[in-house]
Amino acid sequence: MKTCLILLLTFSAVTHAEVFRMVQADKTFLGNITDKEAAAASDDNDFEEKHKIENLNVKVGDSIQFINRDEVSHNVSGWVNEKNIFDVKIQAPGATNDRVIELKTKGEYIIQCAIHPKMKIKLKVE
Repeated sequence: MKTCLILLLTFSAVTHAEVFRMVQADKTFLGNITDKEAAAASDDNDFEEKHKIENLNVKVGDSIQFINRDEVSHNVSGWVNEKNIFDVKIQAPGATNDRVIELKTKGEYIIQCAIHPKMKIKLKVE
């Protein structure tokens, strides 16, 4: 009975981490859009502006899936107080090059493409 109670308490305390789709299209970060929408984004300034990400709040344990649907390669990395926390390396366009980064450290990050310095967002991990 004691073991069942411990397992039940452990199971009920487990939360489900979320995966946020960070799509790189038209040299900007767009949030949680489909591949079809990403393909159309470069031709639709209103769509791009509506889905552009400049700030994002997530929880420790959540992940960001970096999806390059641009026509060029990107090199995205995350920084906290000038310390590199992650780097997805050179990421060519296409689904086979998608990268997932689990966010394990609380803090305020700057996520930026080394190739395109204007591609930048602020990320808060709580």
